[in-house]
Amino acid sequence: MKQSRQDYDLLRIFEMGIIAIFVVGALVWGVVSASSVPAATPPQVESTIQVFAYALPNRGWAPLTVYFSAFGTNDPNGKIVRYEWDLDGNGSFESDATAEGGYASYVYTKPRDYTIAVKVTNDQGATATASVMVHVLHPASSNVDYWTIFDQSQVRKVQVEMAQANWNAMMADPGEKLMVQADATVFGERVEQVGISPKGNSTLWFPGDKKPFKLDFNAFIPGQEYRNLKMLIFHNNFGDPSMLREKMAYDMMQFAGVPGGFTAYVELWVDITDDDAQPADFIGVYTMVERPDRKYLGNRFGRENDTGNLYKADAWFEEGAADLAYYGENIEDYPKPRGELAYALMYKDPAQADYSDIINLCYVIDGVEYATPEDFARSLETVFNVDGFLRYLAVIFLNLNFDQYPDTGNNYYIYNNPGTDKFEWIAWDMGNSWGMFGGDYDYPIFGMEQSIGPLQYRPLFTRVFEVEEYRQTYQAYLDLLIRHYYNEENIGALAQGWHAMVKPRLYEGDGDKMYLGSSAQTSIEEFDAGLQFIVDLTNRRAEYVQGVLRQDQ
Repeated sequence: MKQSRQDYDLLRIFEMGIIAIFVVGALVWGVVSASSVPAATPPQVESTIQVFAYALPNRGWAPLTVYFSAFGTNDPNGKIVRYEWDLDGNGSFESDATAEGGYASYVYTKPRDYTIAVKVTNDQGATATASVMVHVLHPASSNVDYWTIFDQSQVRKVQVEMAQANWNAMMADPGEKLMVQADATVFGERVEQVGISPKGNSTLWFPGDKKPFKLDFNAFIPGQEYRNLKMLIFHNNFGDPSMLREKMAYDMMQFAGVPGGFTAYVELWVDITDDDAQPADFIGVYTMVERPDRKYLGNRFGRENDTGNLYKADAWFEEGAADLAYYGENIEDYPKPRGELAYALMYKDPAQADYSDIINLCYVIDGVEYATPEDFARSLETVFNVDGFLRYLAVIFLNLNFDQYPDTGNNYYIYNNPGTDKFEWIAWDMGNSWGMFGGDYDYPIFGMEQSIGPLQYRPLFTRVFEVEEYRQTYQAYLDLLIRHYYNEENIGALAQGWHAMVKPRLYEGDGDKMYLGSSAQTSIEEFDAGLQFIVDLTNRRAEYVQGVLRQDQ
Protein backbone atom coordinates (compact mmCIF):
# COMPACT_ATOMS: atom_id res chain seq x y z
CA MET A 1 0.00 0.00 0.00
CA LYS A 2 1.39 3.28 -1.05
CA GLN A 3 2.30 5.68 1.80
CA SER A 4 1.51 9.34 1.54
CA ARG A 5 4.04 12.05 2.28
CA GLN A 6 2.16 12.87 5.47
CA ASP A 7 2.24 9.23 6.58
CA TYR A 8 5.98 9.08 5.96
CA ASP A 9 6.64 12.18 8.03
CA LEU A 10 4.58 10.81 10.88
CA LEU A 11 6.54 7.53 10.76
CA ARG A 12 9.91 9.36 10.91
CA ILE A 13 8.79 11.42 13.84
CA PHE A 14 7.74 8.22 15.60
CA GLU A 15 11.09 6.49 14.88
CA MET A 16 13.12 9.48 16.00
CA GLY A 17 11.15 9.61 19.24
CA ILE A 18 11.86 5.96 19.92
CA ILE A 19 15.57 6.52 19.29
CA ALA A 20 15.64 9.62 21.55
CA ILE A 21 13.92 7.76 24.36
CA PHE A 22 16.44 4.92 24.00
CA VAL A 23 19.45 7.28 24.02
CA VAL A 24 18.25 9.34 26.99
CA GLY A 25 17.35 6.18 28.85
CA ALA A 26 20.79 4.77 28.23
CA LEU A 27 22.44 7.95 29.47
CA VAL A 28 20.31 8.04 32.60
CA TRP A 29 21.04 4.34 33.27
CA GLY A 30 24.72 5.01 32.81
CA VAL A 31 24.72 7.84 35.35
CA VAL A 32 22.83 5.82 37.90
CA SER A 33 24.96 2.79 37.25
CA ALA A 34 28.21 4.76 37.65
CA SER A 35 27.06 6.36 40.91
CA SER A 36 26.10 3.03 42.37
CA VAL A 37 29.65 1.66 42.05
CA PRO A 38 31.96 2.90 44.90
CA ALA A 39 35.07 4.77 43.74
CA ALA A 40 38.41 3.14 44.40
CA THR A 41 39.99 4.53 47.64
CA PRO A 42 43.38 3.84 49.08
CA PRO A 43 43.38 1.55 52.10
CA GLN A 44 43.15 3.44 55.39
CA VAL A 45 46.24 3.19 57.59
CA GLU A 46 45.49 3.05 61.29
CA SER A 47 47.74 5.61 62.98
CA THR A 48 49.68 4.59 66.07
CA ILE A 49 51.60 7.86 66.19
CA GLN A 50 52.03 9.66 69.49
CA VAL A 51 52.70 13.31 68.70
CA PHE A 52 53.58 16.19 71.03
CA ALA A 53 54.09 19.95 70.56
CA TYR A 54 56.03 22.24 72.90
CA ALA A 55 56.95 25.93 72.86
CA LEU A 56 59.59 27.87 74.79
CA PRO A 57 58.67 30.49 75.78
CA ASN A 58 54.91 30.34 75.40
CA ARG A 59 54.34 33.97 76.43
CA GLY A 60 56.10 37.30 76.22
CA TRP A 61 56.26 40.69 74.57
CA ALA A 62 56.68 41.20 70.83
CA PRO A 63 58.97 40.73 69.06
CA LEU A 64 59.06 37.29 70.62
CA THR A 65 61.30 34.47 69.42
CA VAL A 66 59.74 31.10 70.22
CA TYR A 67 61.41 27.70 69.90
CA PHE A 68 59.33 24.63 69.16
CA SER A 69 59.84 20.90 69.47
CA ALA A 70 57.96 17.67 68.92
CA PHE A 71 60.00 16.06 71.71
CA GLY A 72 58.92 12.51 72.49
CA THR A 73 56.92 12.05 69.27
CA ASN A 74 57.05 8.40 68.22
CA ASP A 75 55.31 5.58 66.42
CA PRO A 76 55.70 2.17 68.10
CA ASN A 77 54.69 0.39 64.87
CA GLY A 78 56.47 2.54 62.33
CA LYS A 79 58.91 5.33 61.69
CA ILE A 80 58.31 9.08 61.65
CA VAL A 81 59.51 10.34 58.27
CA ARG A 82 58.25 13.92 58.18
CA TYR A 83 57.64 16.86 60.53
CA GLU A 84 55.70 19.94 59.37
CA TRP A 85 54.80 23.03 61.41
CA ASP A 86 52.12 25.66 61.03
CA LEU A 87 54.23 28.37 62.65
CA ASP A 88 52.06 31.39 61.88
CA GLY A 89 48.83 29.80 63.01
CA ASN A 90 47.05 30.16 59.66
CA GLY A 91 46.09 26.47 59.38
CA SER A 92 48.66 25.60 56.71
CA PHE A 93 51.64 23.38 57.48
CA GLU A 94 54.13 25.36 55.44
CA SER A 95 57.34 24.72 57.41
CA ASP A 96 59.08 21.40 56.86
CA ALA A 97 61.24 20.61 59.92
CA THR A 98 62.14 17.04 58.99
CA ALA A 99 65.83 17.79 58.55
CA GLU A 100 65.85 19.42 62.00
CA GLY A 101 64.23 16.43 63.69
CA GLY A 102 61.02 18.35 64.33
CA TYR A 103 62.63 21.44 65.90
CA ALA A 104 61.68 24.90 64.64
CA SER A 105 61.59 28.54 65.64
CA TYR A 106 59.66 31.66 64.70
CA VAL A 107 59.72 35.37 65.54
CA TYR A 108 56.26 36.77 66.39
CA THR A 109 55.88 40.48 65.75
CA LYS A 110 52.09 40.72 65.83
CA PRO A 111 50.59 40.54 69.33
CA ARG A 112 47.79 37.98 69.67
CA ASP A 113 47.14 34.42 70.79
CA TYR A 114 48.43 31.81 68.35
CA THR A 115 47.55 28.14 68.04
CA ILE A 116 50.68 26.55 66.59
CA ALA A 117 50.46 22.98 65.29
CA VAL A 118 52.80 20.24 64.16
CA LYS A 119 51.89 17.44 61.74
CA VAL A 120 53.93 14.26 61.57
CA THR A 121 53.82 11.51 58.97
CA ASN A 122 55.01 7.95 59.35
CA ASP A 123 56.47 5.58 56.76
CA GLN A 124 53.01 4.15 56.02
CA GLY A 125 51.53 7.54 55.15
CA ALA A 126 49.56 7.97 58.36
CA THR A 127 49.55 11.43 59.97
CA ALA A 128 48.86 12.92 63.36
CA THR A 129 48.87 16.47 64.74
CA ALA A 130 49.35 18.28 68.05
CA SER A 131 49.18 21.96 68.96
CA VAL A 132 50.44 24.44 71.53
CA MET A 133 49.34 27.98 72.44
CA VAL A 134 51.62 31.04 72.24
CA HIS A 135 50.54 34.32 73.85
CA VAL A 136 52.27 37.40 72.40
CA LEU A 137 51.81 40.79 74.11
CA HIS A 138 52.32 44.26 72.68
CA PRO A 139 54.93 46.24 74.68
CA ALA A 140 52.52 49.20 74.69
CA SER A 141 49.99 47.06 76.57
CA SER A 142 52.27 47.28 79.62
CA ASN A 143 51.74 50.29 81.87
CA VAL A 144 55.42 50.10 82.86
CA ASP A 145 58.18 50.83 80.34
CA TYR A 146 60.35 47.91 81.45
CA TRP A 147 62.69 48.28 78.51
CA THR A 148 63.77 51.77 79.59
CA ILE A 149 63.70 51.37 83.37
CA PHE A 150 65.52 48.03 83.31
CA ASP A 151 68.04 49.09 80.70
CA GLN A 152 70.23 46.12 79.79
CA SER A 153 72.88 48.11 77.95
CA GLN A 154 74.54 49.93 80.85
CA VAL A 155 75.00 50.21 84.62
CA ARG A 156 73.12 53.34 85.66
CA LYS A 157 73.28 55.38 88.84
CA VAL A 158 70.85 55.75 91.75
CA GLN A 159 71.77 58.28 94.46
CA VAL A 160 69.97 58.56 97.78
CA GLU A 161 70.28 61.68 99.96
CA MET A 162 69.39 61.65 103.67
CA ALA A 163 70.28 63.04 107.06
CA GLN A 164 72.95 61.29 109.10
CA ALA A 165 70.44 60.56 111.84
CA ASN A 166 68.16 58.71 109.41
CA TRP A 167 71.05 56.66 108.06
CA ASN A 168 72.23 55.77 111.57
CA ALA A 169 68.74 54.78 112.70
CA MET A 170 68.17 52.57 109.65
CA MET A 171 71.54 50.83 109.91
CA ALA A 172 71.59 50.37 113.71
CA ASP A 173 69.71 47.08 113.36
CA PRO A 174 69.09 46.20 109.71
CA GLY A 175 66.95 43.25 110.75
CA GLU A 176 64.28 45.65 111.98
CA LYS A 177 63.96 46.95 108.41
CA LEU A 178 63.27 50.48 109.59
CA MET A 179 62.09 52.77 106.79
CA VAL A 180 63.38 56.33 106.85
CA GLN A 181 62.81 59.36 104.66
CA ALA A 182 65.21 60.40 101.92
CA ASP A 183 65.37 62.02 98.52
CA ALA A 184 66.53 60.07 95.48
CA THR A 185 67.89 60.71 92.03
CA VAL A 186 67.03 57.71 89.89
CA PHE A 187 68.84 57.60 86.56
CA GLY A 188 69.04 61.39 86.56
CA GLU A 189 65.43 61.96 87.62
CA ARG A 190 64.86 63.43 91.09
CA VAL A 191 62.12 62.03 93.35
CA GLU A 192 61.70 63.65 96.76
CA GLN A 193 60.46 62.26 100.09
CA VAL A 194 60.85 58.60 99.34
CA GLY A 195 61.26 55.79 101.84
CA ILE A 196 64.36 53.62 102.06
CA SER A 197 64.83 50.53 104.23
CA PRO A 198 66.87 47.33 104.37
CA LYS A 199 65.14 44.22 103.03
CA GLY A 200 65.63 40.49 102.90
CA ASN A 201 66.71 37.93 105.46
CA SER A 202 70.12 36.24 105.36
CA THR A 203 71.44 38.78 102.85
CA LEU A 204 71.02 41.49 105.49
CA TRP A 205 73.99 40.19 107.44
CA PHE A 206 76.67 41.21 104.99
CA PRO A 207 79.19 43.14 107.13
CA GLY A 208 79.35 46.83 106.37
CA ASP A 209 77.00 49.07 104.47
CA LYS A 210 76.21 47.01 101.38
CA LYS A 211 72.83 45.76 102.54
CA PRO A 212 69.96 44.95 100.23
CA PHE A 213 67.58 47.92 100.10
CA LYS A 214 64.22 48.95 98.78
CA LEU A 215 63.11 52.40 97.66
CA ASP A 216 59.42 53.01 98.37
CA PHE A 217 58.22 56.03 96.42
CA ASN A 218 54.83 56.35 98.12
CA ALA A 219 55.97 55.70 101.70
CA PHE A 220 55.64 59.38 102.65
CA ILE A 221 53.69 60.80 99.71
CA PRO A 222 50.69 58.55 99.02
CA GLY A 223 50.39 57.64 95.37
CA GLN A 224 53.85 58.88 94.40
CA GLU A 225 55.57 56.66 91.82
CA TYR A 226 58.63 56.55 89.65
CA ARG A 227 57.57 55.90 86.08
CA ASN A 228 54.53 53.93 87.26
CA LEU A 229 56.50 51.87 89.77
CA LYS A 230 55.84 52.20 93.49
CA MET A 231 59.05 50.51 94.54
CA LEU A 232 62.52 49.56 93.36
CA ILE A 233 64.37 46.61 94.87
CA PHE A 234 68.18 46.46 95.11
CA HIS A 235 69.77 43.07 95.83
CA ASN A 236 73.38 42.98 97.01
CA ASN A 237 74.31 39.52 95.62
CA PHE A 238 75.62 38.52 99.05
CA GLY A 239 77.46 35.20 98.79
CA ASP A 240 77.81 35.35 95.00
CA PRO A 241 81.22 36.77 94.06
CA SER A 242 80.33 36.60 90.36
CA MET A 243 77.24 38.82 90.73
CA LEU A 244 75.81 36.80 87.85
CA ARG A 245 73.53 34.18 89.37
CA GLU A 246 70.43 36.20 90.12
CA LYS A 247 70.45 38.26 86.92
CA MET A 248 70.98 35.28 84.66
CA ALA A 249 68.47 33.06 86.48
CA TYR A 250 65.69 35.65 86.16
CA ASP A 251 66.47 36.00 82.46
CA MET A 252 66.36 32.22 82.13
CA MET A 253 62.93 32.15 83.79
CA GLN A 254 61.61 34.67 81.27
CA PHE A 255 63.09 32.63 78.44
CA ALA A 256 61.22 29.58 79.74
CA GLY A 257 57.93 31.46 79.85
CA VAL A 258 57.74 31.65 83.66
CA PRO A 259 56.49 34.94 85.13
CA GLY A 260 59.60 36.54 86.62
CA GLY A 261 60.77 40.07 87.26
CA PHE A 262 62.83 42.28 84.99
CA THR A 263 66.36 42.96 86.25
CA ALA A 264 69.23 45.35 85.59
CA TYR A 265 72.55 46.31 87.16
CA VAL A 266 72.72 49.68 88.94
CA GLU A 267 75.17 51.66 91.06
CA LEU A 268 73.93 52.78 94.47
CA TRP A 269 75.37 55.91 96.11
CA VAL A 270 74.42 57.48 99.47
CA ASP A 271 74.93 61.19 100.16
CA ILE A 272 74.69 62.33 103.78
CA THR A 273 73.27 65.84 103.53
CA ASP A 274 74.49 67.05 106.95
CA ASP A 275 78.06 67.34 105.72
CA ASP A 276 78.38 69.14 102.41
CA ALA A 277 82.16 68.69 102.50
CA GLN A 278 81.89 64.92 102.04
CA PRO A 279 81.03 63.57 98.61
CA ALA A 280 78.43 60.84 98.12
CA ASP A 281 79.60 57.40 99.21
CA PHE A 282 79.62 54.59 96.64
CA ILE A 283 77.98 51.53 98.21
CA GLY A 284 78.37 49.22 95.24
CA VAL A 285 76.80 47.59 92.21
CA TYR A 286 73.41 45.98 92.81
CA THR A 287 70.95 43.89 90.87
CA MET A 288 67.74 45.87 90.59
CA VAL A 289 64.79 43.47 90.54
CA GLU A 290 61.16 44.12 89.68
CA ARG A 291 58.80 43.44 92.58
CA PRO A 292 55.57 41.47 92.00
CA ASP A 293 52.71 43.91 92.64
CA ARG A 294 49.42 44.85 91.01
CA LYS A 295 51.07 46.40 87.97
CA TYR A 296 53.29 43.34 87.61
CA LEU A 297 50.22 41.09 87.66
CA GLY A 298 48.21 43.23 85.26
CA ASN A 299 51.05 43.42 82.77
CA ARG A 300 51.37 39.63 82.67
CA PHE A 301 47.82 38.37 83.09
CA GLY A 302 45.77 41.34 81.85
CA ARG A 303 44.84 44.54 83.65
CA GLU A 304 41.38 43.16 84.29
CA ASN A 305 43.00 40.21 86.11
CA ASP A 306 45.10 42.02 88.72
CA THR A 307 42.76 41.73 91.72
CA GLY A 308 43.30 38.12 92.79
CA ASN A 309 45.09 36.91 95.90
CA LEU A 310 48.88 37.08 95.65
CA TYR A 311 50.81 35.05 98.22
CA LYS A 312 54.51 35.28 99.01
CA ALA A 313 56.07 32.07 100.29
CA ASP A 314 58.14 32.27 103.45
CA ALA A 315 60.19 29.66 105.30
CA TRP A 316 62.36 29.59 108.36
CA PHE A 317 63.85 26.14 108.86
CA GLU A 318 62.18 24.34 111.81
CA GLU A 319 59.44 26.94 112.08
CA GLY A 320 57.76 25.77 108.89
CA ALA A 321 57.49 26.64 105.23
CA ALA A 322 55.04 27.27 102.44
CA ASP A 323 55.05 23.55 101.67
CA LEU A 324 51.58 23.47 100.04
CA ALA A 325 50.57 20.66 102.41
CA TYR A 326 47.00 20.52 103.69
CA TYR A 327 46.60 21.33 107.40
CA GLY A 328 42.84 21.74 107.52
CA GLU A 329 40.19 24.36 106.81
CA ASN A 330 41.55 27.05 109.16
CA ILE A 331 44.48 29.14 107.92
CA GLU A 332 45.65 29.56 111.52
CA ASP A 333 46.64 25.89 111.52
CA TYR A 334 49.19 26.45 108.73
CA PRO A 335 52.93 27.05 109.38
CA LYS A 336 53.95 30.40 110.88
CA PRO A 337 57.67 31.01 110.47
CA ARG A 338 58.77 34.01 112.55
CA GLY A 339 55.21 34.22 113.85
CA GLU A 340 53.74 35.14 110.44
CA LEU A 341 51.82 32.96 108.02
CA ALA A 342 54.02 31.07 105.57
CA TYR A 343 51.63 32.33 102.87
CA ALA A 344 51.90 36.10 103.21
CA LEU A 345 48.87 37.68 101.53
CA MET A 346 50.16 40.74 99.68
CA TYR A 347 48.45 44.13 99.26
CA LYS A 348 45.28 43.18 101.16
CA ASP A 349 44.18 43.76 104.72
CA PRO A 350 44.92 40.48 106.58
CA ALA A 351 42.02 41.19 108.94
CA GLN A 352 39.61 41.00 106.01
CA ALA A 353 41.50 38.40 104.02
CA ASP A 354 39.89 35.31 102.56
CA TYR A 355 42.38 32.44 102.46
CA SER A 356 39.91 29.87 101.15
CA ASP A 357 41.58 29.74 97.73
CA ILE A 358 45.05 28.78 99.03
CA ILE A 359 43.48 26.32 101.47
CA ASN A 360 41.54 24.72 98.62
CA LEU A 361 44.71 24.49 96.53
CA CYS A 362 46.49 22.72 99.40
CA TYR A 363 43.48 20.41 99.75
CA VAL A 364 43.57 19.46 96.08
CA ILE A 365 47.33 18.87 96.27
CA ASP A 366 47.51 17.05 99.58
CA GLY A 367 44.09 16.52 101.15
CA VAL A 368 42.73 13.86 98.80
CA GLU A 369 43.73 10.26 98.19
CA TYR A 370 43.53 9.82 94.42
CA ALA A 371 43.08 6.43 92.79
CA THR A 372 45.66 7.20 90.10
CA PRO A 373 48.18 9.92 89.27
CA GLU A 374 45.96 10.84 86.33
CA ASP A 375 43.05 11.50 88.71
CA PHE A 376 45.31 13.83 90.66
CA ALA A 377 46.31 15.60 87.43
CA ARG A 378 42.70 16.18 86.40
CA SER A 379 41.85 17.72 89.77
CA LEU A 380 45.01 19.81 89.96
CA GLU A 381 44.48 21.32 86.52
CA THR A 382 41.13 22.78 87.63
CA VAL A 383 42.89 25.05 90.15
CA PHE A 384 46.53 25.36 89.05
CA ASN A 385 48.53 26.16 85.91
CA VAL A 386 50.65 23.01 85.97
CA ASP A 387 52.50 23.87 82.77
CA GLY A 388 53.98 27.02 84.32
CA PHE A 389 55.16 25.02 87.34
CA LEU A 390 56.87 22.45 85.08
CA ARG A 391 58.71 25.26 83.28
CA TYR A 392 59.84 26.63 86.65
CA LEU A 393 61.07 23.20 87.77
CA ALA A 394 63.02 22.78 84.53
CA VAL A 395 64.88 26.05 85.21
CA ILE A 396 65.71 25.47 88.89
CA PHE A 397 66.82 21.88 88.39
CA LEU A 398 68.97 22.80 85.41
CA ASN A 399 70.71 25.71 87.11
CA LEU A 400 70.81 23.92 90.49
CA ASN A 401 68.87 26.33 92.70
CA PHE A 402 67.99 24.56 95.95
CA ASP A 403 66.64 27.57 97.84
CA GLN A 404 63.24 27.08 96.22
CA TYR A 405 60.00 25.16 96.79
CA PRO A 406 61.24 21.58 96.46
CA ASP A 407 64.01 22.06 99.03
CA THR A 408 63.23 24.99 101.34
CA GLY A 409 59.56 25.74 100.65
CA ASN A 410 60.65 29.32 100.13
CA ASN A 411 61.23 32.08 97.58
CA TYR A 412 58.21 31.98 95.30
CA TYR A 413 54.96 33.84 94.77
CA ILE A 414 51.71 32.15 93.84
CA TYR A 415 48.82 34.09 92.34
CA ASN A 416 45.15 33.19 91.95
CA ASN A 417 44.39 34.60 88.51
CA PRO A 418 40.71 35.70 88.44
CA GLY A 419 40.70 35.44 84.65
CA THR A 420 41.20 31.67 84.77
CA ASP A 421 40.43 30.94 88.44
CA LYS A 422 43.74 29.08 88.54
CA PHE A 423 46.91 29.69 90.51
CA GLU A 424 50.01 30.84 88.63
CA TRP A 425 53.58 30.18 89.78
CA ILE A 426 55.80 33.30 89.94
CA ALA A 427 59.59 33.04 90.24
CA TRP A 428 61.32 35.00 93.00
CA ASP A 429 64.76 35.33 94.65
CA MET A 430 66.99 33.59 92.14
CA GLY A 431 70.32 34.43 93.81
CA ASN A 432 71.17 30.88 94.86
CA SER A 433 71.25 29.44 91.34
CA TRP A 434 74.24 27.62 89.86
CA GLY A 435 74.87 25.49 92.92
CA MET A 436 75.04 28.11 95.69
CA PHE A 437 73.21 25.72 98.06
CA GLY A 438 75.02 22.61 96.82
CA GLY A 439 74.39 20.09 94.10
CA ASP A 440 76.77 19.08 91.33
CA TYR A 441 76.48 18.70 87.58
CA ASP A 442 75.07 15.15 87.90
CA TYR A 443 72.19 16.01 90.20
CA PRO A 444 69.21 13.83 89.07
CA ILE A 445 66.90 15.54 86.61
CA PHE A 446 63.80 14.60 88.64
CA GLY A 447 65.34 15.63 91.93
CA MET A 448 66.00 13.43 94.91
CA GLU A 449 63.66 11.63 97.28
CA GLN A 450 65.03 13.69 100.17
CA SER A 451 65.47 17.40 99.63
CA ILE A 452 68.84 19.09 99.89
CA GLY A 453 67.24 21.77 102.08
CA PRO A 454 65.18 21.53 105.27
CA LEU A 455 61.83 20.90 103.56
CA GLN A 456 60.95 17.26 104.19
CA TYR A 457 57.38 17.15 102.87
CA ARG A 458 56.71 18.66 99.44
CA PRO A 459 53.51 17.16 98.06
CA LEU A 460 53.18 19.26 94.90
CA PHE A 461 56.67 18.36 93.71
CA THR A 462 56.27 14.67 94.60
CA ARG A 463 52.83 14.18 93.07
CA VAL A 464 53.48 16.13 89.88
CA PHE A 465 56.39 13.89 88.98
CA GLU A 466 54.22 10.80 89.47
CA VAL A 467 52.20 11.84 86.39
CA GLU A 468 53.77 10.46 83.21
CA GLU A 469 52.43 13.27 81.02
CA TYR A 470 54.05 15.86 83.30
CA ARG A 471 57.37 14.02 83.31
CA GLN A 472 57.33 14.01 79.52
CA THR A 473 56.52 17.74 79.31
CA TYR A 474 59.19 18.60 81.89
CA GLN A 475 61.82 16.71 79.90
CA ALA A 476 60.76 18.53 76.73
CA TYR A 477 61.43 21.84 78.49
CA LEU A 478 64.83 20.66 79.72
CA ASP A 479 65.66 19.71 76.15
CA LEU A 480 64.65 23.10 74.70
CA LEU A 481 66.46 25.02 77.44
CA ILE A 482 69.70 23.15 76.79
CA ARG A 483 69.42 23.60 73.03
CA HIS A 484 68.71 27.31 73.09
CA TYR A 485 69.73 28.82 76.44
CA TYR A 486 71.42 26.69 79.10
CA ASN A 487 74.57 25.67 77.26
CA GLU A 488 78.22 26.68 77.38
CA GLU A 489 78.08 28.84 74.26
CA ASN A 490 75.06 30.94 75.24
CA ILE A 491 75.66 31.16 78.99
CA GLY A 492 79.33 31.86 78.34
CA ALA A 493 78.53 34.77 76.03
CA LEU A 494 75.93 36.22 78.38
CA ALA A 495 78.08 35.84 81.48
CA GLN A 496 81.12 37.40 79.85
CA GLY A 497 79.04 40.31 78.61
CA TRP A 498 77.58 41.11 82.04
CA HIS A 499 80.96 40.57 83.72
CA ALA A 500 82.68 43.01 81.35
CA MET A 501 79.95 45.62 81.88
CA VAL A 502 80.00 45.40 85.68
CA LYS A 503 83.71 45.04 86.46
CA PRO A 504 84.83 48.63 85.72
CA ARG A 505 82.02 49.93 87.96
CA LEU A 506 83.35 48.06 90.99
CA TYR A 507 86.14 50.65 91.24
CA GLU A 508 83.84 53.69 91.40
CA GLY A 509 84.35 55.98 94.40
CA ASP A 510 86.17 54.08 97.13
CA GLY A 511 85.17 50.79 95.51
CA ASP A 512 82.28 48.36 95.79
CA LYS A 513 82.09 47.46 99.49
CA MET A 514 81.68 43.76 98.82
CA TYR A 515 85.08 43.58 97.06
CA LEU A 516 87.12 46.53 98.31
CA GLY A 517 87.66 48.32 101.60
CA SER A 518 87.53 47.30 105.26
CA SER A 519 84.23 45.41 105.02
CA ALA A 520 85.09 43.43 101.86
CA GLN A 521 83.92 39.82 102.00
CA THR A 522 85.38 38.68 98.70
CA SER A 523 87.77 40.01 96.05
CA ILE A 524 87.99 41.08 92.45
CA GLU A 525 89.91 37.84 91.80
CA GLU A 526 86.93 35.84 93.04
CA PHE A 527 84.65 38.01 90.91
CA ASP A 528 86.68 36.87 87.88
CA ALA A 529 86.86 33.24 88.99
CA GLY A 530 83.10 33.16 89.59
CA LEU A 531 82.48 33.78 85.92
CA GLN A 532 84.48 30.76 84.84
CA PHE A 533 82.88 28.56 87.51
CA ILE A 534 79.40 29.31 86.16
CA VAL A 535 80.41 28.63 82.56
CA ASP A 536 82.15 25.35 83.46
CA LEU A 537 79.26 24.14 85.61
CA THR A 538 76.79 24.98 82.84
CA ASN A 539 78.80 22.96 80.34
CA ARG A 540 79.04 19.88 82.54
CA ARG A 541 75.42 20.09 83.70
CA ALA A 542 74.06 20.54 80.17
CA GLU A 543 76.06 17.60 78.84
CA TYR A 544 74.93 15.39 81.71
CA VAL A 545 71.22 16.24 81.39
CA GLN A 546 71.34 15.91 77.60
CA GLY A 547 72.82 12.44 78.01
CA VAL A 548 70.03 11.42 80.40
CA LEU A 549 67.38 12.71 77.99
CA ARG A 550 68.90 10.72 75.11
CA GLN A 551 68.80 7.54 77.18
CA ASP A 552 65.13 8.06 78.02
CA GLN A 553 64.06 8.54 74.39
